Amino acid sequence: MKVKSRETPRIVSYIYIIAIALLVLWILLISRNSFWNTYQLKRKVEGLESEAEYLRAVNDSLARENARLKTDPEAAEKAAREQFGLTKPGEKVFRFVPAKEDD
Repeated sequence: MKVKSRETPRIVSYIYIIAIALLVLWILLISRNSFWNTYQLKRKVEGLESEAEYLRAVNDSLARENARLKTDPEAAEKAAREQFGLTKPGEKVFRFVPAKEDD
């Protein structure tokens, strides 16, 4: 009588190989700390860091402009005239409206 001692270990080894492959795939792609999630988080961090750098530059520019407007009365007057349309008493303001183009 023949015993299937050779086929049982082969099937078991295939099951082990499949289980290990599934475990590796789960670690690489699906788990919370997977390489894919780590990659996506790194890209998000890089984007946020570049946005923070841009916002720091804008903040510095606005701080310089604020300091200039506080110390230079001519700059403050120019900004008030341009942004808010303020005038001195007796001054006339001329506004030029661009002509509409006919199609």
